[in-house]
Amino acid sequence: MLRKLNAFYSGTILLAIILLLSITVPIFMTEPSVQQFKYNFDQKSLKIPPFSPSEEHWFGTDRNGKDLFYAIVDGAKYTIFFALVITLTRMFLSFIGGLVFKRLFKKSWVSGLLQGFQFVPQSLIVLLVLSPLLFYELRTQSVFSYTETLVIQLVVLVAVGIFPLGKIIAETADSLSQNEYVTCAKHMGASPLQITARHVLPHLWPRLFVLAGRQFSQVLTLMLHLAIYHLFIGGVKITSGQVHDQFNNYATVSNEWTGLISMYHRELMLEPFVVMVPVVAYTFLILCVNVMTKSLEKSFDKRTLY
Repeated sequence: MLRKLNAFYSGTILLAIILLLSITVPIFMTEPSVQQFKYNFDQKSLKIPPFSPSEEHWFGTDRNGKDLFYAIVDGAKYTIFFALVITLTRMFLSFIGGLVFKRLFKKSWVSGLLQGFQFVPQSLIVLLVLSPLLFYELRTQSVFSYTETLVIQLVVLVAVGIFPLGKIIAETADSLSQNEYVTCAKHMGASPLQITARHVLPHLWPRLFVLAGRQFSQVLTLMLHLAIYHLFIGGVKITSGQVHDQFNNYATVSNEWTGLISMYHRELMLEPFVVMVPVVAYTFLILCVNVMTKSLEKSFDKRTLY
């Protein structure tokens, strides 16, 4: 049965299994309690976190004693769902805008303006917008709740990608409108709505699915770029790292994978397994999405895609 499935369905099944585990495991399993130390009475030895992978902690623990397996499983749904919601919202709004305002995107000043924004990283724009809103002083609390933080991040991350994506869809639809069969339909009296519904959309759908896969990967990459600057999905918890607050510790409140990578990157030279656990999970997710996208590209007729 598995041999008959192509890469797209295999990737879909893997993502579905990850989401199912991420939703069900926290329901039936409580988070393991934090262990500040382990004392072996027989050998009279004392161990402190991080603890290496073992039967008790499958993926080990971080330096605070937090179980990494539970953190990875719990954070999977937030990572995937948030990136998926951003991707679908972008695609929907850009699809409507690209078809409705197709002529506007063709104007030179609009095209030139959007062309200029292609050289500005989206992560930089999001960072400049979200930093004043979500960061707070160590001795104060965040102004926004968890839900409000998610909504703000969702709006900003969607808005930053709508216009470039809308330009791509508008240019693709315009290119499809130049085909000979569309020109013949125009001469026969077909309305713009009929041309769009019968001649443009059937050839546009395959491109949209492939474009959605690419957008999903781009959103995951954007989330990682923001996490490097401590902008975690769902908000950031800031605590003191030393006496008198010389250094701050930034922790993700949702256990999403890019936030875990940013939190544990300092462990790379100390305890590499701590940071490698979320890195491997994130890499596997990107790999699944890219394999699914490549499979879609191969399954569609190349003559209709290009």
